[in-house]
Amino acid sequence: MEAEFDCHVRVILGNHDRRAAFYEGYLPADPGPYYASRMRIGNNDFYFLDSKVSGYEAGWLAPQQLQWLGKHLRQAPTKRAFLFLHHPLDGPTMTNMHYAILQNTPALLSVLRGHNLGGVFSGHVHFVSSYLIGDNILNVVAGSAAYAIDCHDPHHHYVHEGSSYQIITIDRGQVGVTTRQLLHGKAVIDELTIPDTKFVGRAPQGYESR
Repeated sequence: MEAEFDCHVRVILGNHDRRAAFYEGYLPADPGPYYASRMRIGNNDFYFLDSKVSGYEAGWLAPQQLQWLGKHLRQAPTKRAFLFLHHPLDGPTMTNMHYAILQNTPALLSVLRGHNLGGVFSGHVHFVSSYLIGDNILNVVAGSAAYAIDCHDPHHHYVHEGSSYQIITIDRGQVGVTTRQLLHGKAVIDELTIPDTKFVGRAPQGYESR
């Protein structure tokens, strides 16, 4: 893809991905319990974080990964930072998705506080959303290339045929996001019953706050 489109290509783990296969296909060596990387282009730093936890739909960032991120942010205070991860941070439009989003959002916001953030970009929930949280940090959630989900009812989420992607434009530190909708079917093709929309009660081993 890099050769075909003459651009940088970066990949991050989603909750359905298999970590061993991901490492074998994309990385020269196993990086350990999580995969995180940084790419610098001009005055912009792009961080690619690993919020996947095997066996969970919800996401976490491990304490060691948060420490890694904080260290790099402190070392580059003049750079504009953009974060990419699979699970959205908690925000006003995520109330009905607390069971599925990033569970330790406050810990990440604590690391980001006071730094030069251009935005946080994620996906996972199969609907498009944007909101400001923390120190007015822009959060943009992409839709899905597979199908769309309507989550307005807390306990009944309705699945539609749908496919979309986003184009993020960065110009001298300013950010704009365009959603390209390829398909949006009106018919409900499935219904997901959600017994409990609350946050997951207990963090997996190794992901507890320190």
